[in-house]
Amino acid sequence: MINTKKIYNTLLNDSRITALIPEDSIFNAYPDEIENFPCLVFLDDEQADTEYYENMPGASYCSVQVHIFTKKLDGYVSSAEVAIVVAEVMNEDLWNCSQNGEVQDSDPNVEHRVMRFGKSIFN
Repeated sequence: MINTKKIYNTLLNDSRITALIPEDSIFNAYPDEIENFPCLVFLDDEQADTEYYENMPGASYCSVQVHIFTKKLDGYVSSAEVAIVVAEVMNEDLWNCSQNGEVQDSDPNVEHRVMRFGKSIFN
């Protein structure tokens, strides 16, 4: 098993992302309540060992979900703008985007976008 949180933390604290979302609004687990917008939450979606060397895992296929929350009000960056930057940062590290779309939020003033990225990571 690979510590993917360390990889995500590095990628999602990229200066291009933190220019849009403050670092204290980037989480690697769902907060109890999202109070500050915009906000970015990334979660391990899947991690499966794919290759073995001498009975030890040598590679894993990992996928991560990225949730972007922002307000549908003037003065807030749109979730699409944040998604473009997140995709650029993840693509530069060879993560493949397999999902990118808006999902309905219970608050009509909140814009919620979900993205999913996958990649094989070798030990």
